[in-house]
Amino acid sequence: MGVTGTLIRAAELGYITEVKCGMPKCFCPEELGGAGYFAPRTNDWNDWEATLEHYPIPKLDGGLRAVDNGVLAHRLCNKLDHFIRHGLSIDKDLARIRRAREAGIARRCCAEPDYPGEPSDYPASPR
Repeated sequence: MGVTGTLIRAAELGYITEVKCGMPKCFCPEELGGAGYFAPRTNDWNDWEATLEHYPIPKLDGGLRAVDNGVLAHRLCNKLDHFIRHGLSIDKDLARIRRAREAGIARRCCAEPDYPGEPSDYPASPR
């Protein structure tokens, strides 16, 4: 997934045992793969890439970036958890999630052929 540092060490030491968003509420649409889907890291930030969420002690409360104080989380789920805990608006982010869900539906819809198998297996078109 392109992650380094604390997330890798946490997995190696058994603190992270499954590739799944560990936030209390995962917002990743099922149409993209849900809590178990993580986008690969690139130079551009992605809502669904893997991040370290400071847990059980939040960074704002002095929590350190350490293997025993972190869970795997989607970038957007991490942000939304912070916003919700502090009473900040998440409307713009919810709109992004709706667009991601719609894109996932469109991708799934268009990716599935009407007929399985090879094109030669398709019924002949009437002339």
